[in-house]
Amino acid sequence: MNGLDPRAMLARFSRLFSGFTPGQRVVTAAAALAVVVGSVMFVSWVSKPTYAPVFTGLSSTDAAAVTAKLTDSGEPYQLADGGQTVMVPQADVYQTRITLSGEGLPAGDSSTQGYSLLDKQSMTSSDFQQKVTYQRALEGELAKTIESIDGVQAAVVHLAVPQDDVFTTDAAKPTGSVLVKTAPGATLSSTMVDSIVHLVAGSVPKLDPTQVTVADASGKVLNTAGESGSGSAGADGRQAQKIAVSDATAAAVQSMLDKVVGPGKAVVRVDAQLNFDQQTIDRQEYVPTKPNTTLTQTKSTETYKGAGGAPVGGVLGPDSVGTTTSGSGKNSYVKEDSSQTNAVGTYKEQTTTAPGKIQRLTVAVLLDSKSAGAVDQNQLSSLVSAAAGLDSKRGDVVQVSQMAFDTTAAAAAQKELEQAAADKKQADLISLGKTIGLGVLILLALVIGLIRSRRRGGPAAPQEIEVYRVPTGPAPVDSLLEQAELRHSLPQRESAGEQRARSRESIGTLARERPDDVARLLRGWIAEGS
Repeated sequence: MNGLDPRAMLARFSRLFSGFTPGQRVVTAAAALAVVVGSVMFVSWVSKPTYAPVFTGLSSTDAAAVTAKLTDSGEPYQLADGGQTVMVPQADVYQTRITLSGEGLPAGDSSTQGYSLLDKQSMTSSDFQQKVTYQRALEGELAKTIESIDGVQAAVVHLAVPQDDVFTTDAAKPTGSVLVKTAPGATLSSTMVDSIVHLVAGSVPKLDPTQVTVADASGKVLNTAGESGSGSAGADGRQAQKIAVSDATAAAVQSMLDKVVGPGKAVVRVDAQLNFDQQTIDRQEYVPTKPNTTLTQTKSTETYKGAGGAPVGGVLGPDSVGTTTSGSGKNSYVKEDSSQTNAVGTYKEQTTTAPGKIQRLTVAVLLDSKSAGAVDQNQLSSLVSAAAGLDSKRGDVVQVSQMAFDTTAAAAAQKELEQAAADKKQADLISLGKTIGLGVLILLALVIGLIRSRRRGGPAAPQEIEVYRVPTGPAPVDSLLEQAELRHSLPQRESAGEQRARSRESIGTLARERPDDVARLLRGWIAEGS
């Protein structure tokens, strides 16, 4: 039979296992059990489906509704992120999502409904109810839009829109406030806050971005009403810009001092005061042209000539009788007017100052007196002023002082580094010694094993030696002699005495090297003789 016989293999394994020592049997059984358990675990892991999220960021109500529907349909699922994420087998993600969406799941929070609120209005709603419903719908739509921003888990929007009054000239301005709850581990950058502000302001008529307040769930105000966004003009942006200017100036001065007094021998601190007011200046000048260019010129002359007039009455006398004065008889009158308009050049200039202009710099430099004793402080102050770009007109100040540095911490740290390096080197040497010692031990074990195998080794014994029942007669002795002759073959024929001596020596050698076989042979002879 060419195939494998299971019974024969089982019998062979039983004989092999029965020949093991108790320790070998325990090791073999443990290994077989480990193989079986590992195979079962591997098959279970391979057959287990891979789960993928079907919905994330669910509320407790939506998660309960989704899981109840999956349980009714018999679809396996898993929960993650504290019950906010529902996962199903990866192969069924899209189908499950479409099926649940077709049934209106997840339904979402009813308090954040948008324009769907307008569908529920009745025809008998008052004008006030319609305005309130529209405002709620607008707030809900804005909240949904803000929640779609990456990192925002939930959002609430409140709008204060004043009513138009025809009898009021100065109407109140609308305002808005946004409360956002970020996802675990997420933070909102100033750019994202600025986008929320402009998103709300752009959705409400007459709402200025400076009238929008943004806060997070922890109570931190991210954007205050009255500020123009949370970018470079916001509190965080202004502080970041101030730190950036201070650090850049300090780095420029520090790099120069490291070359002069050495690394770690000088400390530089810079305080920058920035002006974040945005100013726009318009200037217009009139400059006369050279040469003067006449645009318009007018000239008028008025002349009058007469033949004389009637006598002019005199002053009344005591008797109230007037006296007359005779005229000359000829009169003339001439009047001349002239005007001229010259061209004048006009120069207009508009200057806009960007926020963040340096208003004042204060630089403090502290030198280690042990290393900078020979340094001229006046010269060093001039160098620091030039490196920092100080301007005396702005009121910038630089202060250079010397003081002994406390180097105990640095020395202790250096000592610890040296000790750590020495310990690492020693550990590496110990590891190398262990590796070399292990290699030497393995080599010695191989050499000892080889020597022992050579001592115990010899030519393979004939099959007749392993037989317990030995036939009578000189055959066994002849077999032993033949083995001895094979091991010690002579190049030429020996005499009978020499052969007997060689045979006795071979038998003695064989008895020393294989005492068990010789003992079995002798027991067989004794048993047959008895």
